[in-house]
Amino acid sequence: MANNFYVHIVESPSPDELLNDITEGRALCEFLDIARIPYSYNLAVDSDRFRIAMTYRVEEAMDEFCKIPILHLSTHGNKQGIQLTDQSMLSWSELAPYLQDIHRYSDGKLGVCMSCCGGAYGIQMAEEIQKINLPYQWIAGSFSEIDLRDAALAYAILYRRLHCGIDDISLLVQAIRVASGIADFDIWDGELVQKAYVQDIIAEEILERIRHKHGGIP
Repeated sequence: MANNFYVHIVESPSPDELLNDITEGRALCEFLDIARIPYSYNLAVDSDRFRIAMTYRVEEAMDEFCKIPILHLSTHGNKQGIQLTDQSMLSWSELAPYLQDIHRYSDGKLGVCMSCCGGAYGIQMAEEIQKINLPYQWIAGSFSEIDLRDAALAYAILYRRLHCGIDDISLLVQAIRVASGIADFDIWDGELVQKAYVQDIIAEEILERIRHKHGGIP
């Protein structure tokens, strides 16, 4: 989690939030300006704009800043995935390929900040058999509902600490939990999630063989 990064903000607020100019991503931009942290802001109100923000605009920003992105997704979300402004849903499995491409383009160093309710469910995107298919190096988020104001504050602190060169995970997690007031706000390592997933599959296969050997005994 080096400090040589820029923040790639992709925001898709609800229609009412957009109408009333309540945009967490835009608010975060002001802090990033003050902190002199480079960023790219992208308003993605539907799947077409989301695709552009997650492909061409990432490449353009990386070429401009010559830095690795931290992807900041400011949307609404739940256990199933994220929701865009036009109320269409992107499941976690549909989102994962976008991240995989950015992760590869970033030399396997992509960080992802899920600024939405249930953002921590995005850890399941790293449940891959092969390490080469990982979609991120690390991901931050919460399983709980989170107020956009608390999310903006927590991530502003996270980016400030990273920009200052602090990469101790325990200190970063403590900071975002205090700022947000959310006890399960956390940061997960993609490789650890992937390894645990593979181990679970192996354990299940061994258990299935034992069951089969003993005549299907549960």
